[in-house]
Amino acid sequence: MCRCFAADLDWDAIGARFDVDKDETDPAALPAPSYNLRPKQTIGIVAQGRDGRRHLTGAYWSLIPTWSTGRELSYLTYNARVESACVKPTFAESAKSMRAIIPVSGYYEYHGRRPYYFHAPNDAPLFLAGLFSWWRAPQGSAPWLLTATILTCGAVDGPATVHDRMPLLVPHDLTAAWLDRSVNGASLITDMQQGGIGLSRKLAFHEVAAFGPTDDGRTLIRPLLQPHTPSLF
Repeated sequence: MCRCFAADLDWDAIGARFDVDKDETDPAALPAPSYNLRPKQTIGIVAQGRDGRRHLTGAYWSLIPTWSTGRELSYLTYNARVESACVKPTFAESAKSMRAIIPVSGYYEYHGRRPYYFHAPNDAPLFLAGLFSWWRAPQGSAPWLLTATILTCGAVDGPATVHDRMPLLVPHDLTAAWLDRSVNGASLITDMQQGGIGLSRKLAFHEVAAFGPTDDGRTLIRPLLQPHTPSLF
């Protein structure tokens, strides 16, 4: 489960990391730095268009399938379980050919009511596996809305002591395939899970003070207790 994350990123560096042409980056659509991004807010995503070119832009965090008649669904879609994303009607089309990478500084998970912050030991960006979909209201001439969800998988090792689910991390060697719309997502899922688990074992995490939906700033990730770092042995 991932319902809140931090993104204080150098978007130019992210674009370069994923070979996004500067003409395909939309700075105005990308979110301002935040340590408290939540569902139904704008998040940054990297995705491939039908033209085969990679794009870096903002998306509404809660996937709305193209066939939905309304913007508000009766169930939550800010996360999708990787185990069932390929077969559930809400996510199946996106899992097949509309996959994204969601760059974050770190993310939060809750153990009961106690929040923990997860991040790379060197504070490098994390790249979460996501899905995207374009949606437009069936009536009128409203513009198309780009929407996205974060894939989650079962947590292991240290992360599992906080929560039984966690975001699926994209392994470096699967980045190109994950973004490639010509590759069927079902064929990637097993490899993605295995690679993502390996990356998750390297995460550092620590408990942070409780915070509300309107709180923000770097103080939110300040350790409440001694941080946990992965063992070197």
